[in-house]
Amino acid sequence: MSYFEDIVDTHERIEVIDITDRLKKIIDKEKIKEGIMVISVPHTTSAISINENEPNLINDIIKIIKDLFKPDFLWNHNKIDDNAHAHLASVFIGNSRCVIIKDSRLSLGTWQRVLLIELDGPRRRRLEIEIIGE
Repeated sequence: MSYFEDIVDTHERIEVIDITDRLKKIIDKEKIKEGIMVISVPHTTSAISINENEPNLINDIIKIIKDLFKPDFLWNHNKIDDNAHAHLASVFIGNSRCVIIKDSRLSLGTWQRVLLIELDGPRRRRLEIEIIGE
């Protein structure tokens, strides 16, 4: 097993950042051939997803997050902090993903990318990456 950390600085309140190339560099540097990569963000107001990094879709993702988890709604948590929407979105999206590594490559579909979703930025986010494999 190998453990890695990486830092991502976000710039918007809600933002989608493609982190796939960062993950590929770890596989290349460590010469991992086969295994499983676990990608986690240890924060309650961000998330990890796998999807296409197409600008219109990214805008749609941001729009649906804002529509479903309205930042200006009178959430109970907003009595102490104004980020309940971010916590709630993170619950539904999730803070980690597992990806198979096969032949020294992430086993992703043609259009799939690993995405960090910032829900309460801008902030500095820490990625935790665990690789189980050889």
